[in-house]
Amino acid sequence: MESAAVALAILGFAVGMLFRLKILLPILMLLLVASIIFSVAYGLTFPDAALAIMVAQAIVQGCYFLGLVVRFLLTAANRTRPIL
Repeated sequence: MESAAVALAILGFAVGMLFRLKILLPILMLLLVASIIFSVAYGLTFPDAALAIMVAQAIVQGCYFLGLVVRFLLTAANRTRPIL
């Protein structure tokens, strides 16, 4: 499970660094479907399945946000500043 969480974190960070919101939404939909299939395959109860889905989504979205912040910080240094 830990390796899956790390893979989701890397996926979210990479998407944040490379793409905008239009790419994140389809990835989140695919992750939702994959989480539901995982929950059914392992026979999780409804509360456990809901928790698994929310944790997976939170990991990807949190790391996506971190990727956006890093991208902003890296590109902010290269921007030209107006002279007063």
